[in-house]
Amino acid sequence: MNMNVNYGAERLKSDLEALGFKVTISNGSDGQPYVVMCGFEIQTGRFVGRSIDLGVMAVANYPQGVASAIQVKANPQLFEKTDSQSGVRNIQDSPLGDEWRYWSKNFSWDGEKTTRRLISQINRIFDDA
Repeated sequence: MNMNVNYGAERLKSDLEALGFKVTISNGSDGQPYVVMCGFEIQTGRFVGRSIDLGVMAVANYPQGVASAIQVKANPQLFEKTDSQSGVRNIQDSPLGDEWRYWSKNFSWDGEKTTRRLISQINRIFDDA
């Protein structure tokens, strides 16, 4: 079986593993693959120190492109859908299931397209939360 690790879910998974994350791939109810970091520890902001599961849709052309959201599974939840604020945060149902929340986020994906930069931008989401 020839897996193409240059793009998509396998690329994102291998990059995250190289950065030290414990990672699985799950399929969402939307038919898309999601790379899930289990036990992701939030490094900054009001939720610092919380351990969550964090999912990122693995678009087929990753790292050239990146999905405009993160999926968050936390107990208790960091934010509920009722915490959505126009222009600040948009929390919705997640394709990964009832225990998950979809956080809309448009990543700045010009310039360097690396997984290390993606993690930096994810950390900034929590810094701004």
